[in-house]
Amino acid sequence: AALACVAVITRVRDGRHVHLLCGPGNNGGDGVAIARILHLRGVSVHLHLLAERCGPGLAEQLALAERLGVAVQRGLPPPLLGPAVVVDAMLGTGAAPPLREPYLAAVAWANAAEATRVAVDLPTGIDADTGAVPGPAVRADLTVTFERSKPGLHLTPARAFVGELTVASIGLVDAGATSRLRLIAPAEVRAWICALPPGAHKGQRGHLGVLGGSAGTPGAAVLCGAAALRAGAGLVTIVSSDPEVQAQLIAHRPELMVTGRADPPVPRADALVVGPGLTNELERRGLAGLYADDPRPAVWDASALGEIAGAEVGGPRVLTPHPAEAARLLSLQTGEPWTAQQVQGQRVAAARALAAYTGAIVVLKGEGTVIAGADRVAIALSGGPALATAGTGDCLAGLIGALLARGLDAWTAACAGVHLHGVAGELLAAERRGAVALDLADAI
Repeated sequence: AALACVAVITRVRDGRHVHLLCGPGNNGGDGVAIARILHLRGVSVHLHLLAERCGPGLAEQLALAERLGVAVQRGLPPPLLGPAVVVDAMLGTGAAPPLREPYLAAVAWANAAEATRVAVDLPTGIDADTGAVPGPAVRADLTVTFERSKPGLHLTPARAFVGELTVASIGLVDAGATSRLRLIAPAEVRAWICALPPGAHKGQRGHLGVLGGSAGTPGAAVLCGAAALRAGAGLVTIVSSDPEVQAQLIAHRPELMVTGRADPPVPRADALVVGPGLTNELERRGLAGLYADDPRPAVWDASALGEIAGAEVGGPRVLTPHPAEAARLLSLQTGEPWTAQQVQGQRVAAARALAAYTGAIVVLKGEGTVIAGADRVAIALSGGPALATAGTGDCLAGLIGALLARGLDAWTAACAGVHLHGVAGELLAAERRGAVALDLADAI
C-alpha cells in the first residue's frame, strides 16, 4: 500500500516537502511506511503522529522508521508557510465519521495548507460505505485506494472530496465473495451496445412509444424522443393530442411521429417511456393500471412516478427519479416521511428501498447515479456539470427507452443508458460552451 502511494506522491511532488498525518491504526501504519520509503529516497519528510495509542501495525512501522532515521513528531505542526504535499493517513475504512479531536483539528490544518493533498485509502471524514460526510473532511486532490474501490468514494456528497482516484493492486487474494454493489464498467457497456443488432430496416431497430408532453411543458416529449432516435430507435411515436406538443415536434424533430391516446398506447411499440412533461393531471389518469398491466418494458419518469400504486408490474420497469421525486415516492410507498436530503444522505439504501417497493429497476439520478434492482446495485462513474440543465432527464428517459426497444433487458438498459448519458455530458463539457438538452440528445 505504501509503495502504491509513493508512486502517486512522486508523480506530483515537484520537489516539495511531504507532511504525513498519521492516525493510530493500520492507515497510520501505511503513512509511516510511506515516510520511510520517501526518506530512504532522499525526500524531505515530516511525520506527525496524532494519537497517543499505537496499534500493532503502526508500532511495527514506527520502530522500523525510527531505526532508519525518520524523525517522528507528536501532534500537529504550526500552519505551513509554503507549498507542500500533505498525506492523509489518519483514519481508514474501519473508522466511521463524524470526527473527534485531534482529527477535527488535523482536517482543518490539512485543508488550510497550500498543498496537494493525497488521501491513503479514503479521505478522512467520509463514510466509505454510504458516501455521507456528516462533518469536516479532508478535501483530497488525489486518493489512492487499495485492491477494490469503495462505494463512498463515488457517491454524493463524498465524491466531491476524493479528487483523482487511483485503485492500486496490493496483492490481496480474492476469496471469491461476490458483491451486490459494483461500478458500471465502460468496457462492459461497449460490449452491450456492440451486441445490439444493427437492423436491416427501421422496424428491426425498435419502436418506442412516449407518453409525455402537456401544455406548458411540450418540449420534454420532444427531447425524450430526440434522444431515443439518437440512441438508435428505429421509430418513435409521441402520444399527445396537445397542439403545443405537435407544434414542437414539427419545429424541432420532424422524424418523430405523433398519435392520440389509446388503450393500450401505441400498440405496435416495443417499449414505452411514460411521464416526461406530463404535467396535466387529466392526462395521467389510468397510468397506475398501465404500470400494473402493460406487459411491455417501460421507463417511468417525472410526473408519472406519482401514479405508481405498488410493486405489481405488468412487465419490466425502469424508474428514473431525482432525489426529490424519490423522497415523494418513498413517502407514498412506506407511509413514512422522506426528504430529498435524507435520500442524498443514503442514496444506495434509498434506491434499494424504492426497487423493493415498486418491483422496478431504479435509477436514482444525480452525481454518482445509483442503479438498484432487487438483488444488485451499480454506481455510475460518468457525468458532469453539463448535465445540470433543464431537459437532460428527459433525454435519459428516451435513451434508456430506446435501449429497451432495441432489446436490452431492464437492468442492462438502465446501466448502459446512464453511462452513455454521462459520457455525452462529458463530451459537451469538453466543448466548453453553454450546452442545452437538445445538444445532449445529439451528443448521445
